[in-house]
Amino acid sequence: MKKVPLVFIIFLYAIASEGQILKVDKGSLLLDSSKITIGNLGLNFNVHNRSATAEEEITFVGLTATSDIVYLSKKHAYISINNIHYNKATGGPLSSNGYSHLRANFLRKRMFSYETFLQVQYDDGRNMPFRFLIGGGLRLRLLESAGTTLHFGLGAMHETERWKSFVDGDPIIEKNIIKTSDYIGITTKLSEQVNLHLIAYYQGGMDMQDDVFRNRISGDFQFQIMITDRLSMTTSFSCQYEDKPIIPIKKTVYSVTNGLLWKF
Repeated sequence: MKKVPLVFIIFLYAIASEGQILKVDKGSLLLDSSKITIGNLGLNFNVHNRSATAEEEITFVGLTATSDIVYLSKKHAYISINNIHYNKATGGPLSSNGYSHLRANFLRKRMFSYETFLQVQYDDGRNMPFRFLIGGGLRLRLLESAGTTLHFGLGAMHETERWKSFVDGDPIIEKNIIKTSDYIGITTKLSEQVNLHLIAYYQGGMDMQDDVFRNRISGDFQFQIMITDRLSMTTSFSCQYEDKPIIPIKKTVYSVTNGLLWKF
């Protein structure tokens, strides 16, 4: 098993970089399993700085619900990752954000496999009522051991976003951009009771309408301590940076959550 150096390097990359993290990399950890459905359900308390404008410095608190569900066939893996947040600041309205991510990993037992995915997302706090993306790519399993898996993905996607202006009466801004969709992820077992999950994404593409190249870096980190074989305590951190936001919002947002995770 790879020790601290590898974990530390990828952790730094994730911190510098919101993405999707499958809490157990079931497509590689269970290579010999088939015709089974497994997953996780989580409920967390969170605190983050997802402010509506670049000038605001408000700390939000709220609840997060998550689910990861995987069906493993003999050759392929079908994955559903879902996440919804409810947030409220003192004196402010209730807002929410969430996504549903569907992914298929074809020929999952091979070192080189193929993926297709789609995602639907919204974010009230950042004035984004709709995001839809669809794409695919190649997945490479770089490391497979009893305690650690390391994988890399290289692909492309088509992204549609709709943003609401902060000026009353302005029309919805819609963007359609073809982007790269690349990631690196690690799942490692630090001890019999402690697991670590990390994933970092890069997405970038040319906005032909505004003649500008837009970059997005995001990452997720989860530290998981097992209480029983099915129940664990978790601490999760996610961060996202966009160099050229569509509307004037914070370039960097983060969230920190603490809660419970139940696997089945």
